[in-house]
Amino acid sequence: MDIKLLEDKLNSKGTVSVIGCGRLGVRVIMDILEVHRGGFKKIEVFDAAKIDMNDVIHRKYGGKVGEYKVSFIKDFFPEKIDAVFEDISKENLEKISGNIVLVVFAGGDTLNLRKKIIEYCKTTKKICIGTNGVFGLNCNVKVGDAKYENGPVEFLKMEEEGHLVVGTGKFIKDMEPITPYSLDKIAEKMVIEALKIKKEIIK
Repeated sequence: MDIKLLEDKLNSKGTVSVIGCGRLGVRVIMDILEVHRGGFKKIEVFDAAKIDMNDVIHRKYGGKVGEYKVSFIKDFFPEKIDAVFEDISKENLEKISGNIVLVVFAGGDTLNLRKKIIEYCKTTKKICIGTNGVFGLNCNVKVGDAKYENGPVEFLKMEEEGHLVVGTGKFIKDMEPITPYSLDKIAEKMVIEALKIKKEIIK
């Protein structure tokens, strides 16, 4: 068995786009960075926000209050991170270059934008993975198809199969907090699903 040949086959390949570098996004990015042998060659990160006092996870990794989130993550691993100092909108969807797209932004009414990203990924043959609730204390994180899952993803009203979602299925109205434990599990499952898909589509 030629170990060197096998190692070469497990070189990092492809680009994953992470839409959002908040509490969940930074966990996803850090998990991807830790993948050894067979991970992604590049991580494209979109976010226009700056770190504030409440961004504890960023500060734990060394980010400074007032620093752009994508700047901090770019400085953390400049060879692998393509930092985009913009939020994705319907006007700049064409900037998404990854083979796989992870939609991890939150806050406010983002439903229409999520739909636009999913449609764009479908027309450009990119694989899109999103979330389905991040609230909850029991950390029961599930992976499923958005067409069939219960939870916040129901508002997307997906008519076709193929949009993978990961989450607790809980709504803000359930009045349970967002804990680091649920975010860690969601990030873990999103990265695993992205790596499974990468193995199939990026040779």
